[in-house]
Amino acid sequence: MSYVKTFGAVAATGAISVLLLKLLVAAASPILGMLFGFLLTALKIGLFVAVGVFLYRMFRRRRDEMAA
Repeated sequence: MSYVKTFGAVAATGAISVLLLKLLVAAASPILGMLFGFLLTALKIGLFVAVGVFLYRMFRRRRDEMAA
């Protein structure tokens, strides 16, 4: 009879754990999506700035060489 109580407690704990995990995933998914969106936006901005700096330096060197 002791085995039935133990099995029932383990089964109840497992069921509650699965429900809580599903609830946590449902709550965390939008937050993670928003975080990745912000991260990718910052990465795009950084990429555009890096390309702009690269082009500025490339054309500035050519002007300096032509003036010399």
